Amino acid sequence: MKRILILSAILGFSAVSGSAVAHEHDHEGMEMNAKAAVAEGRGVVESADQAKGVVTLTHEPIPSLNWPAMTMDFAVEDKALFRKLVPGKTVRFEFIKQRNKYVVTGVK
Repeated sequence: MKRILILSAILGFSAVSGSAVAHEHDHEGMEMNAKAAVAEGRGVVESADQAKGVVTLTHEPIPSLNWPAMTMDFAVEDKALFRKLVPGKTVRFEFIKQRNKYVVTGVK
């Protein structure tokens, strides 16, 4: 009986600590889901460097991510989007998080 209780305690501890680890991991990716959830923003194009695949946007707050307004760089993998990313132009844009960078996936 003692062995069953000890084994249950160990398994229970493993399950609890495992869920805590899973929770911490989920927290790390809290800004955007690993399934590449799409976020939307509105901002002004400050600069666009097609050779580097980067656009700098000064965007309004993005409530879905709890982000304040700020200026930041985004990667742009689809080079065709640079036609719409003209410095000085206000755009609506969609983006995802891939690994440790934010990537613009659409521009309106």
